[in-house]
Amino acid sequence: MIDCLSTHWLVWVCENNLENEAAHIDAISNTLHSINDQKVIVKYRSKKNTIKQHHFQQDETCQIQEGGLQFHLNLTRYLDTGLFIDHRKTRDYIRSKAKGMRVLNLFAYTGSFSCYALDGGANFVTSVDLNPSYSEWHQRNCELNNFSNNRYAIITADVMTFLKANKSKYDIIICDPPSFSQSKRKGVQMFQIQDHATPLINACFKSLKKSGFILFSTNYRKFNMSKAQGGLSWQVRDLTSAMCSKDFEGKWMSRCWEIHHEALSGGG
Repeated sequence: MIDCLSTHWLVWVCENNLENEAAHIDAISNTLHSINDQKVIVKYRSKKNTIKQHHFQQDETCQIQEGGLQFHLNLTRYLDTGLFIDHRKTRDYIRSKAKGMRVLNLFAYTGSFSCYALDGGANFVTSVDLNPSYSEWHQRNCELNNFSNNRYAIITADVMTFLKANKSKYDIIICDPPSFSQSKRKGVQMFQIQDHATPLINACFKSLKKSGFILFSTNYRKFNMSKAQGGLSWQVRDLTSAMCSKDFEGKWMSRCWEIHHEALSGGG
C-alpha cells in the first residue's frame, strides 16, 4: 500500500510470499522517486506486529491537510502515523452533524474526529484516551487548527473508568475502540472488541442524550454487531457502505454503525 503525502511517500509492506522482498522494495522506491523526488518511508505491517507498537530513535514528521484541517503526522515512531485515512468520510460525517452539539470522542487517539467536530461547530468536545502521548499529540492538532481551548477538553484516562464516573450527557458519542488492548496501568482491564462491545455500548448510552446517537466503528473483521446487541433494544443503522471512500472499495476493513436509544424517525 502506498500513500502519497505532501512531503513523503509512505510504503506499507504487508505479509507476502516474495522471494526477494528487498529488491522489490528498492524497485518501488526508485519508481516513486521518478514520479516525485521526495523521501520514501517504508513500514512493515503483519499479523505479528499489528498490536505491538514499534518505536524508533529518530522521528520523521510532517504536517498534512485533510478536509481543510491540519494534522501532524509522525511517520516512523509508531506503527500508525496519527491519522487513519480510511475514516476520512466518517470524520466528515461527524462534522456535518456536530453544529451546536456536545460531542464525546472515546479512544480519541490523536483527535482527528474531535477536530472535525470542532470545525463543524460543536459547542463542546470531550476526548478520552489512555495514552498520554496521544493526548499531547491531540493537543498539538487542536493548536494547529487554532481551536479555542474553552471549546474542548482532552482527558487521559481509561474509557470504561471515565464512562462509569461521567455525569454529563452528550448529543454524539464517537466510539472507535481497538480490536484488542491490554495495559500495565493499574485498574485497566484487558479489552477485546467482541467480548466487551456490549458493556461498552451500554456504558455509552448512560452518557447519551435520548435524542443523540453513538457512532460505533471497528476494523475487526469477525465482529458481529447482532451478537453484541443480543436482545437489547438498540436501534442500529449500518453506515459502512456510505462511509467507504472510493479508493477503499472492496478492501475497507472498517465497519461503522449509528446506534440510537429510540427508533429513528421515518423507520430508518
